[in-house]
Amino acid sequence: MSDFTVLGAGDLVAGYTIDALLGSGSSAEVYRAHRDGDTDPVALKVLHTGPNDRQRVRERFDREFTIASRLQHAHIVKMYARGEMDPLPVDDKHTAPGVLWMAMEYIGGVSAGDLIAHRPAEPDITTIAKIGAQIAEALDFAHAREVLHRDVKPANIMVSAPSDDVHAVLTDFGIAQLLDDARPLARNGRVQGSIAYASPELLTAQRLSPATDQYALAASLFELLTGDPPFQRATAFAITHAHLHDPVPPLTRARPWLPSALNSVFTKALAKDPCKRYESCSEFTDIVKRALRDIPVPAGAPQRRWPWRRTL
Repeated sequence: MSDFTVLGAGDLVAGYTIDALLGSGSSAEVYRAHRDGDTDPVALKVLHTGPNDRQRVRERFDREFTIASRLQHAHIVKMYARGEMDPLPVDDKHTAPGVLWMAMEYIGGVSAGDLIAHRPAEPDITTIAKIGAQIAEALDFAHAREVLHRDVKPANIMVSAPSDDVHAVLTDFGIAQLLDDARPLARNGRVQGSIAYASPELLTAQRLSPATDQYALAASLFELLTGDPPFQRATAFAITHAHLHDPVPPLTRARPWLPSALNSVFTKALAKDPCKRYESCSEFTDIVKRALRDIPVPAGAPQRRWPWRRTL
């Protein structure tokens, strides 16, 4: 259980006024907020912990802010400030622990997960190609600065459309790490990251590399294009087994109209051996973008459309 209560519009956190709740998870809420006098809103992430996970969540919070702050890039979320709220009284004898918060760039759009098209809808391939290229650029930038994201997935890609063009931003560096700190497992031995996008080397506690992020990006784009991640299975054990042993399914099985050349492109990006993947994320997405250029979407099957702006 958490000691924290969800905030409402008008509540104050460290000088920020809450506008609205954007999303929530097991250990945090994210709000749109503003400071008096500022015209641009921020995304305010407020962490709340139970007695059994306080240290773990604090470590993840510190890592997310510290690592992401090092990466100044148009397609990586910007970090502004962090702190801790003063402890709050629960009753005459008890005090709730201080609540951690961080202020970051507000992206007025949706997650790429909202773009996933399930049949009979068809994917917006032009948008997907642009998202892939921009996130690949962000990852290559991070890798050049010896940072691995380790949790690339559609839910961690925020997308808006300024100036009638797609703008994607990579978020959530909570389990990111430096290349010289290549621990793939949490202290309790469980894999950190989302298993649907996890590379074989991450699942088997091998040394991680930029190719690990490339694998997750490829799995994410596979899902955006086909409607499902590459290894859709009923259990976590079955998904893990498939990542380790099963061949990459052809994208044309799910979308026969996609160019067959993409099958080999994704087979390489999702190779079991990281040494057999592309040299960089951008090399992979450049090929995908060229393959998707001028490909007609089947007539009569509407493309998946999605809201560019949240309604708050």
